[in-house]
Amino acid sequence: MTDTLLPDAIASALTTERFGRSLRYHHAVGSTNALAAEWAQEGAPEGAVVLAEQQTAGRGRHGRSWVAPPHQALTGSVVLRPELPTELLSLIPLAASLAVADVLGTYPLADPPQIKWPNDVLIGGRKCCGMLLETSMRATAKASPRRSPVVLGIGLNVNQTELPSGAEATSLRMQVGRSVPRAPLWAALMKQLEARYDALHDPDARTALRTAYTEQMLHYGKTITVRVPGAERTATGTVVGIDPSGALRLRTPRGVQAFHAGEVTTRTA
Repeated sequence: MTDTLLPDAIASALTTERFGRSLRYHHAVGSTNALAAEWAQEGAPEGAVVLAEQQTAGRGRHGRSWVAPPHQALTGSVVLRPELPTELLSLIPLAASLAVADVLGTYPLADPPQIKWPNDVLIGGRKCCGMLLETSMRATAKASPRRSPVVLGIGLNVNQTELPSGAEATSLRMQVGRSVPRAPLWAALMKQLEARYDALHDPDARTALRTAYTEQMLHYGKTITVRVPGAERTATGTVVGIDPSGALRLRTPRGVQAFHAGEVTTRTA
């Protein structure tokens, strides 16, 4: 039986105040992030969602493509209007990765979800969810800088039974051994995302969020290599957590260094 994401089923499962209440649903689109960005410029409310059965031009971090067959994954984008300084916007996908891990952790998994910095969620060491935050949209004339819209794209493998050869990926179904209804899963994710996102606007809650994030980091206490995007520079060190802006903190021979972006591997440089 095909698990079609019917808007009515999603609406009836929602328990949020804002997130997901405004919804544009599509069978197939190029990119939900692109459509959400257009909607944001038209005045979409915070928490508005563009959800699609299939993306033909989905994007991931560092310009990678993200493709999933229809009726098997969750591919959607959320419009956000954060009251945050620009330097804290990078905390949004980290909070979102925690929200995903919160929800996945309610399923009977052999291993708890872990987060590969900055925002990939893994189960059993294999990627199950990725995210992309895009902030390059022009603010409307009436909007203050802190209320300028940003879009968070989420791609979650749910009911795939096969994945591309060589991909270090998995799906929720492959981990729990059964099909997972996607409408209640999306509703649960919106509930946790709303809570984690709202917590970013309180300094004390941000500290608690950083602690929770660190506890679920895949590489915490391990030696990794970070390659800085657009450069040949790499650094190797031990992961000691994240700083208040969400940057990765590495203890290296030159002291503790912070990285705001980079590709993480466990291979030494």
